[in-house]
Amino acid sequence: MSSLNFAHRGFSGQFPENTMLAFEKAVEAGADGIELDVQLTSDGEVVIFHDDTLERLTNGKGTLTEFTLSELQKLSVHSQKNAEIQDQNIPTLREYLSWVSNTGIVTNIELKTASGDPTGLEQKVLELLEQFDIKEKIIISSFYVENMIRVKQLESDVQTGLLTIDCSEKTIQKAVDIGMDYFHPVASQLNETVIEQIHQFGLKINMWTINEESDLEKAEAAKLYGIITDYPDRLKKIQGNLST
Repeated sequence: MSSLNFAHRGFSGQFPENTMLAFEKAVEAGADGIELDVQLTSDGEVVIFHDDTLERLTNGKGTLTEFTLSELQKLSVHSQKNAEIQDQNIPTLREYLSWVSNTGIVTNIELKTASGDPTGLEQKVLELLEQFDIKEKIIISSFYVENMIRVKQLESDVQTGLLTIDCSEKTIQKAVDIGMDYFHPVASQLNETVIEQIHQFGLKINMWTINEESDLEKAEAAKLYGIITDYPDRLKKIQGNLST
Protein backbone atom coordinates (compact mmCIF):
# COMPACT_ATOMS: atom_id res chain seq x y z
CA MET A 1 0.00 0.00 0.00
CA SER A 2 1.34 3.44 -0.94
CA SER A 3 2.07 6.14 1.59
CA LEU A 4 -0.40 9.01 1.74
CA ASN A 5 0.72 11.81 -0.54
CA PHE A 6 0.55 14.99 1.59
CA ALA A 7 0.98 18.29 -0.27
CA HIS A 8 3.09 20.56 1.94
CA ARG A 9 1.26 23.89 2.30
CA GLY A 10 -0.61 22.71 -0.78
CA PHE A 11 1.22 22.33 -4.07
CA SER A 12 3.81 24.82 -2.81
CA GLY A 13 6.48 23.70 -5.23
CA GLN A 14 4.66 25.56 -7.99
CA PHE A 15 1.96 27.76 -6.43
CA PRO A 16 1.74 30.33 -3.59
CA GLU A 17 1.93 28.32 -0.38
CA ASN A 18 -1.02 27.94 1.97
CA THR A 19 -3.50 29.45 -0.50
CA MET A 20 -6.70 28.00 -1.88
CA LEU A 21 -5.05 27.88 -5.30
CA ALA A 22 -2.22 25.71 -3.93
CA PHE A 23 -4.73 23.42 -2.22
CA GLU A 24 -6.87 23.04 -5.33
CA LYS A 25 -3.82 22.37 -7.51
CA ALA A 26 -2.61 19.75 -5.01
CA VAL A 27 -5.82 17.78 -5.47
CA GLU A 28 -5.52 18.09 -9.24
CA ALA A 29 -1.95 16.74 -8.98
CA GLY A 30 -3.15 13.63 -7.15
CA ALA A 31 -2.49 14.45 -3.49
CA ASP A 32 -4.27 12.31 -0.88
CA GLY A 33 -3.76 14.89 1.82
CA ILE A 34 -2.86 18.50 2.46
CA GLU A 35 -0.57 19.89 5.15
CA LEU A 36 -1.24 23.48 6.22
CA ASP A 37 -0.41 25.92 9.01
CA VAL A 38 -2.82 27.91 11.18
CA GLN A 39 -2.52 30.97 13.39
CA LEU A 40 -4.86 33.32 15.23
CA THR A 41 -5.48 36.89 14.13
CA SER A 42 -5.66 39.68 16.69
CA ASP A 43 -9.47 39.37 16.67
CA GLY A 44 -9.43 35.61 17.22
CA GLU A 45 -9.99 34.24 13.72
CA VAL A 46 -8.09 31.17 12.48
CA VAL A 47 -6.15 31.88 9.28
CA ILE A 48 -3.86 29.68 7.18
CA PHE A 49 -0.34 31.10 7.10
CA HIS A 50 3.10 29.75 7.94
CA ASP A 51 5.42 32.60 8.93
CA ASP A 52 5.25 34.69 12.08
CA THR A 53 5.72 37.79 9.93
CA LEU A 54 4.15 38.92 6.66
CA GLU A 55 7.12 40.12 4.63
CA ARG A 56 8.27 36.91 2.88
CA LEU A 57 4.89 35.96 1.47
CA THR A 58 2.78 39.12 1.18
CA ASN A 59 2.88 42.83 0.44
CA GLY A 60 2.35 43.52 4.15
CA LYS A 61 4.76 44.14 7.01
CA GLY A 62 4.70 43.12 10.64
CA THR A 63 3.66 40.19 12.81
CA LEU A 64 0.56 38.36 11.61
CA THR A 65 -1.01 37.97 15.04
CA GLU A 66 -1.12 41.75 15.47
CA PHE A 67 -3.55 42.17 12.55
CA THR A 68 -7.30 41.61 12.32
CA LEU A 69 -8.79 39.27 9.77
CA SER A 70 -10.16 42.22 7.82
CA GLU A 71 -6.72 43.80 7.63
CA LEU A 72 -5.07 40.55 6.53
CA GLN A 73 -7.62 39.92 3.82
CA LYS A 74 -6.62 43.17 2.13
CA LEU A 75 -3.10 41.79 1.58
CA SER A 76 -1.87 39.84 -1.44
CA VAL A 77 0.02 36.56 -1.22
CA HIS A 78 2.46 36.41 -4.09
CA SER A 79 4.08 33.47 -5.82
CA GLN A 80 7.76 32.91 -5.12
CA LYS A 81 7.95 30.35 -7.91
CA ASN A 82 6.24 32.06 -10.85
CA ALA A 83 5.64 35.81 -11.16
CA GLU A 84 2.94 35.14 -13.76
CA ILE A 85 0.64 33.51 -11.19
CA GLN A 86 -2.02 35.90 -9.94
CA ASP A 87 -1.67 37.06 -6.34
CA GLN A 88 -3.81 35.19 -3.82
CA ASN A 89 -5.46 35.95 -0.48
CA ILE A 90 -4.74 34.61 3.00
CA PRO A 91 -7.51 32.02 3.53
CA THR A 92 -9.33 31.28 6.76
CA LEU A 93 -9.51 27.76 8.11
CA ARG A 94 -13.29 28.04 7.82
CA GLU A 95 -12.98 28.72 4.08
CA TYR A 96 -10.65 25.76 3.66
CA LEU A 97 -12.85 23.35 5.64
CA SER A 98 -15.90 24.38 3.65
CA TRP A 99 -14.01 23.39 0.49
CA VAL A 100 -12.19 20.27 1.69
CA SER A 101 -15.25 18.72 3.35
CA ASN A 102 -16.47 17.78 -0.13
CA THR A 103 -13.22 16.18 -1.35
CA GLY A 104 -12.30 13.22 0.89
CA ILE A 105 -8.83 14.73 1.35
CA VAL A 106 -7.01 14.13 4.66
CA THR A 107 -5.78 17.38 6.24
CA ASN A 108 -2.81 17.83 8.54
CA ILE A 109 -3.30 21.06 10.49
CA GLU A 110 -0.10 22.36 12.06
CA LEU A 111 -0.59 24.73 14.99
CA LYS A 112 1.78 27.66 14.53
CA THR A 113 2.48 29.42 17.80
CA ALA A 114 5.58 31.34 18.78
CA SER A 115 5.89 29.00 21.76
CA GLY A 116 3.84 26.33 23.45
CA ASP A 117 2.06 28.96 25.53
CA PRO A 118 -1.76 28.92 25.46
CA THR A 119 -3.38 31.26 22.92
CA GLY A 120 -6.75 29.58 22.45
CA LEU A 121 -5.78 28.33 19.00
CA GLU A 122 -6.44 24.69 19.84
CA GLN A 123 -9.99 25.42 21.03
CA LYS A 124 -10.79 27.53 17.96
CA VAL A 125 -9.54 24.84 15.57
CA LEU A 126 -11.49 22.09 17.31
CA GLU A 127 -14.66 24.17 17.27
CA LEU A 128 -14.35 24.60 13.51
CA LEU A 129 -13.79 20.87 13.01
CA GLU A 130 -16.96 20.21 14.99
CA GLN A 131 -18.95 22.66 12.88
CA PHE A 132 -17.92 20.94 9.65
CA ASP A 133 -18.14 17.40 11.07
CA ILE A 134 -14.78 16.54 9.52
CA LYS A 135 -12.74 15.38 12.50
CA GLU A 136 -12.14 11.88 11.13
CA LYS A 137 -10.23 13.36 8.17
CA ILE A 138 -7.97 15.59 10.30
CA ILE A 139 -4.57 15.24 11.93
CA ILE A 140 -3.47 18.07 14.25
CA SER A 141 0.26 18.53 14.72
CA SER A 142 2.75 20.82 16.42
CA PHE A 143 6.40 21.02 17.41
CA TYR A 144 5.30 21.91 20.94
CA VAL A 145 4.38 19.19 23.39
CA GLU A 146 2.29 21.74 25.30
CA ASN A 147 0.09 22.38 22.25
CA MET A 148 -0.52 18.69 21.75
CA ILE A 149 -1.32 18.04 25.39
CA ARG A 150 -3.99 20.76 25.26
CA VAL A 151 -5.47 19.31 22.07
CA LYS A 152 -5.81 15.88 23.70
CA GLN A 153 -7.28 17.40 26.85
CA LEU A 154 -9.91 19.21 24.79
CA GLU A 155 -10.66 16.38 22.35
CA SER A 156 -9.14 13.03 23.25
CA ASP A 157 -10.14 11.18 20.08
CA VAL A 158 -8.83 13.65 17.49
CA GLN A 159 -5.80 12.32 15.58
CA THR A 160 -2.55 14.03 16.52
CA GLY A 161 1.11 14.03 15.55
CA LEU A 162 4.25 15.42 17.18
CA LEU A 163 6.54 17.29 14.79
CA THR A 164 10.22 16.88 15.55
CA ILE A 165 13.78 17.10 14.35
CA ASP A 166 14.92 14.90 17.24
CA CYS A 167 14.23 11.18 16.83
CA SER A 168 15.82 10.02 20.05
CA GLU A 169 14.11 7.28 22.03
CA LYS A 170 13.27 9.86 24.70
CA THR A 171 11.37 12.03 22.21
CA ILE A 172 9.54 9.08 20.70
CA GLN A 173 8.54 7.92 24.19
CA LYS A 174 7.29 11.43 24.98
CA ALA A 175 5.03 11.29 21.92
CA VAL A 176 3.61 8.01 23.18
CA ASP A 177 3.18 9.33 26.72
CA ILE A 178 1.09 12.31 25.58
CA GLY A 179 -1.13 10.14 23.42
CA MET A 180 0.09 10.89 19.91
CA ASP A 181 -1.11 8.77 17.00
CA TYR A 182 1.64 9.92 14.63
CA PHE A 183 5.28 10.93 14.75
CA HIS A 184 6.36 13.58 12.22
CA PRO A 185 10.15 13.48 11.80
CA VAL A 186 12.24 15.65 9.51
CA ALA A 187 13.37 14.11 6.21
CA SER A 188 16.99 13.85 7.33
CA GLN A 189 15.86 11.03 9.64
CA LEU A 190 14.87 8.83 6.69
CA ASN A 191 16.75 5.66 7.57
CA GLU A 192 15.69 2.12 8.42
CA THR A 193 16.91 2.21 12.02
CA VAL A 194 14.92 5.32 12.97
CA ILE A 195 11.80 4.19 11.14
CA GLU A 196 11.88 0.76 12.75
CA GLN A 197 12.34 2.30 16.19
CA ILE A 198 9.35 4.63 15.75
CA HIS A 199 7.18 1.78 14.52
CA GLN A 200 8.19 -0.31 17.53
CA PHE A 201 6.61 2.36 19.71
CA GLY A 202 3.35 1.91 17.80
CA LEU A 203 3.37 5.29 16.07
CA LYS A 204 2.56 5.94 12.42
CA ILE A 205 5.03 8.15 10.53
CA ASN A 206 4.39 11.22 8.40
CA MET A 207 7.79 12.53 7.26
CA TRP A 208 8.54 16.09 6.08
CA THR A 209 9.56 17.64 3.67
CA ILE A 210 10.75 15.31 0.89
CA ASN A 211 11.11 16.74 -2.62
CA GLU A 212 13.84 15.11 -4.70
CA GLU A 213 12.73 12.13 -6.77
CA SER A 214 15.43 9.82 -5.37
CA ASP A 215 14.41 10.72 -1.81
CA LEU A 216 10.73 10.29 -2.62
CA GLU A 217 11.47 6.83 -4.02
CA LYS A 218 13.36 5.93 -0.85
CA ALA A 219 10.55 7.26 1.33
CA GLU A 220 7.91 5.35 -0.62
CA ALA A 221 9.91 2.15 -0.20
CA ALA A 222 10.11 2.75 3.57
CA LYS A 223 6.35 2.16 3.99
CA LEU A 224 5.68 5.40 5.84
CA TYR A 225 2.09 6.30 6.61
CA GLY A 226 2.48 9.65 4.87
CA ILE A 227 5.05 11.59 2.86
CA ILE A 228 4.88 15.39 3.04
CA THR A 229 6.15 17.03 -0.13
CA ASP A 230 6.10 20.34 -1.98
CA TYR A 231 5.65 18.34 -5.19
CA PRO A 232 2.68 15.96 -4.94
CA ASP A 233 2.87 15.41 -8.70
CA ARG A 234 6.34 13.87 -8.40
CA LEU A 235 5.26 11.49 -5.66
CA LYS A 236 2.07 10.58 -7.53
CA LYS A 237 4.14 9.65 -10.59
CA ILE A 238 6.50 7.49 -8.52
CA GLN A 239 3.61 5.71 -6.83
CA GLY A 240 1.95 5.16 -10.21
CA ASN A 241 5.11 3.63 -11.66
CA LEU A 242 5.43 1.27 -8.72
CA SER A 243 1.86 0.05 -9.09
CA THR A 244 2.23 -0.86 -12.78
